[in-house]
Amino acid sequence: MRKKIEDMHGYNLQMVIYKKLIDIDMNKKDGRMFFQIKNIFFDFLTPKEKEILNDANGVIEVKIVDEAQRVSPMFLTKGKIEEHDVYLFTTHWNSFVDKNCLKFGNLIQLWSFRRVRLIDIDNEIFTSDLYFALNTMDGRCIL
Repeated sequence: MRKKIEDMHGYNLQMVIYKKLIDIDMNKKDGRMFFQIKNIFFDFLTPKEKEILNDANGVIEVKIVDEAQRVSPMFLTKGKIEEHDVYLFTTHWNSFVDKNCLKFGNLIQLWSFRRVRLIDIDNEIFTSDLYFALNTMDGRCIL
């Protein structure tokens, strides 16, 4: 996966969290995965992204790279689960679970990285997009 990130000109690769997928993450009806903010290893958000997520309806479009090196779109939001402040992957989470055969109890590592994107060629203005990479620690099944 590191090669894929390098090929994408990704930079600032940092481990975000190590966790076990639980029932909330695997509930098809809700279609989301959460991770507690207090448990993250690295603060991966820019000040602007934090500002967006602190808004009640704040959502950031991100991408997740899986072990087959496929890039999937995802939305990142902020919320509360059982009184804990959490970040949540939503919208395409169920599809990501199915493509990667993720199961209840899987141990995962979630990494973040950035990718530079040109937004105005005439004025040479660039932005930095947020990406994630997800590894399973206990075997994988990629469709």
